Amino acid sequence: MKRFSLIFGAAAVVSGCASTQAVLDKAPTEVFRSEKSQNEVAFCLANKNNTSALDRDDGSKVILIKNGYGGVSLAFTVFKEGEGSRIEYRREFGTVGGIWKQCIGLKDEK
Repeated sequence: MKRFSLIFGAAAVVSGCASTQAVLDKAPTEVFRSEKSQNEVAFCLANKNNTSALDRDDGSKVILIKNGYGGVSLAFTVFKEGEGSRIEYRREFGTVGGIWKQCIGLKDEK
């Protein structure tokens, strides 16, 4: 019985890991607009989450926040829009702090 629980638990964890493309193909959870430039927002998001911004062929920058198992928990796609930027936020699962809101000019609610 203990072995079954362990196998079932491991399968549940692995099935919860979303691939990068699956998350990026989803409709955005929310869309934000910022007066900050695309580069400034992307750098801030990457820096605060200890990751890198990935350049896409369409000119956007993608920042992926992964869980401890390598699955994508959050994905940010940052587009240049006029003098500022448009940020598409996709939330797959998990809880992640709201420090990223500072990067786009939102205040973290407490």
